[in-house]
This record gives sequence, C-alpha cells and structure tokens, in this order.
Amino acid sequence: MTQRKDSARPPSLSLTTRVMAWWEGYDLSSLARKTTDTEGTGADTRPKSTAEPPKAGLNRHGKPLWTATRIEVSEQIWGKGFISPGGDDYVPYLVKPLGLNPAMSVVDLSAGLGGTTRAMAKQFGAWVTGLEGSPLLGQAGMQRSIDAGLGRQAPVELYDPEDFSFKKRVDAVFSKEAFFTIHNKDRLLDGIEACLKSRGQVLFTDYILESQSDFSRALHHWAEREPLEPKLWTLDEVKNALMQRNLDLRIFEDITESHRSMILKSVQGFTEHLEKYHLDKETKVNVVEEVETWALRVGALSAGLKCYRFFALKPALD
Repeated sequence: MTQRKDSARPPSLSLTTRVMAWWEGYDLSSLARKTTDTEGTGADTRPKSTAEPPKAGLNRHGKPLWTATRIEVSEQIWGKGFISPGGDDYVPYLVKPLGLNPAMSVVDLSAGLGGTTRAMAKQFGAWVTGLEGSPLLGQAGMQRSIDAGLGRQAPVELYDPEDFSFKKRVDAVFSKEAFFTIHNKDRLLDGIEACLKSRGQVLFTDYILESQSDFSRALHHWAEREPLEPKLWTLDEVKNALMQRNLDLRIFEDITESHRSMILKSVQGFTEHLEKYHLDKETKVNVVEEVETWALRVGALSAGLKCYRFFALKPALD
C-alpha cells in the first residue's frame, strides 16, 4: 500500500474511525455505498440470492470479486501472499497431519495469491499445485511464485471449483475456507477422491454449521452480505459425504476460536497501520468493504457459524 497525499476534502469520519466503527458493530455500509455512488456506479450493492454460482472472478452481483486495490488491502491485513487469516507461521500447524516431504505432490484448491501453496513448498519441499477460481488472483499468485523462484514447484493455475478434476494423481489435496461457497460440493468431493493416490490424504478447513438449527437470524444477516453466497453444510453432512466416498475421516476439529482470534489480531493491527497513511478514495472504499466482510464473519463466528479442520485418508487399493 503506497503512501499518498489525499487531495480530496477530508471525510466527516476518518478512515480509522470507520474501520473501528465496523469492528465495534456499527453499520457503516451506507458510507461505503455512498462513496462508490459518487464515483459513478450508483448501483445497489446489497446481495441477492442466486440460484446459480457466479461466473469466474465475479461476485454475486456480477461485479469483479477481486481488484488490484482489494489485493493490496488484503495483503496488508493478512501478510504478503495471503488473503485470509493464517500466514507462513501458521502453515506448519495447519498441514501437520499431512506429514509433507519432498517426495509428495499436493493440490491446493484455495490458492488465492499462493501464500499457503508456496509455504508448503518452501517449508517442506513438497511439490504443490495451487488452483484458484479468480483469474486475477490466479495470475497474481503465479507471478508471486515465479518471483519467489517457485514457478515449477508451486505454480498457481486457474480452475473451476464447481467442476473440479485433475489430470494427475496426487498424494494430498488441501483447501482452506474455500468450500463453503461452492454450490455442487458432491461433484467437488468426487473430483477430490478421483485424483488421490492409494493412501492419499485430504485436509481442509471450512465454515460449516454443527446443525441446521444453528442458522440464526444473525447468520442470515452475514450470509446476505457475503461477496459469494454461502452454501453451508452441517458437520454430519461433511462426515457423510466423506464416508460415501470411502474416505476415512480421522480428524474433525473445531478451530473456531483460534480462527476468530487470528482475524481479530490481524484486523486490529491493520487499523494501527492505517494511521500512518493518507489513502486515495478507491483504497478507502476497499478498506471499509474488506473490514466489513471480516467484521461480519467475526459476528457470525460468535453466533453459530463454525470453522472446522477435517483430515481423511483414502484406503489402500487391493
């Protein structure tokens, strides 16, 4: 994020005040929409339910899900190469059940900018293919892998999460909080099972419900404001889906509190960082919108939404 002189008239509320207001639960979305409207869009950005998944790279309103400015803001919050909680230091704990080593091949179905993809390659020597549904993120992630000298060992490629298949058999499939917006999870899991070698492993974290009765009014509010429409499974649905594919579930761990704590720590640190900068109008809008998204997720995680880590094994072939 570059430091700039803001020539526009100062807003009635400072950017840090807006961010902290979001974090304390005050609804300032109208401010973000008003700023966007003055730039000529004038569109109603409130989310609407969609029967079909949006096209690649678009949010539920048909607008770009990612922009260069949003990427810049996200990396300031989560660290270089990351768009969600948990940076390089978190990866060893996260992937420990996989027992990664230089002889292993991995597919990462949540590559984003490739931060976790590259961390698995750098820290354990594994050969990791990162797959990403957003063309802009995929291109940026691949460039970061090339810049890090990991273009072959940790490439980032584009794929369709709603129609996943992989041409090679791999030792492990990994994903981090990416399945909860996928409409056809059964097709996805079929693709995962098909690409695993004998004794292959699958490890993923995701937002789920422990039961359908947990979907409270507060969660409706969160779901309606997510950039992509959530399609939440319950814990039993995840377990049953893995069992139906003969995948032996070894770990199903509630990591909600640690996940929530990582969000709080990173966003609060980000607000301190903001005090050092004068930002242009586009960056201000992206900052408010990004913090809004994560503030709503924190609220949802306090109102019944869960974040779980799952680890399962494919049995040996006879």
